[in-house]
Amino acid sequence: MILNAPMKERALNAVKPIAILLAVGFIYTIICNITGMGIPCPIHTIFHIYCPGCGITRMFRYLSQFKFYEAFSSNCVVFCMLPFSAAVYAHHCYRYIRYGKRKLSRLENILIWTAIVILLIFMVVRNIYPIDILIP
Repeated sequence: MILNAPMKERALNAVKPIAILLAVGFIYTIICNITGMGIPCPIHTIFHIYCPGCGITRMFRYLSQFKFYEAFSSNCVVFCMLPFSAAVYAHHCYRYIRYGKRKLSRLENILIWTAIVILLIFMVVRNIYPIDILIP
């Protein structure tokens, strides 16, 4: 596929947020690995419950070290959803670059809302049933 000028501009616009996110995440991971400290979860700090995101920082630190079991045990649901989320985002970026459509498709909306429901269920279950694999 040959990119014309508008497609090149859209490709750059699609890559910028991911590049910035990866750069900030990389720097944060290095700081966490050196100091051994990270930003604590505000929901857990204030309300003493585990949110669906508790353990994500640790998960990404372990993923950066290729420690997949530890990453899975830090936040099993987000770990399992990560490849699907990346695929949905990649498909959305492809549609934007190729056709200039930013609006989410119906399928993308359904997948996003399904992910939100799964994360909310995960939050409830991990706080009601303190099973080792669910606790970060």
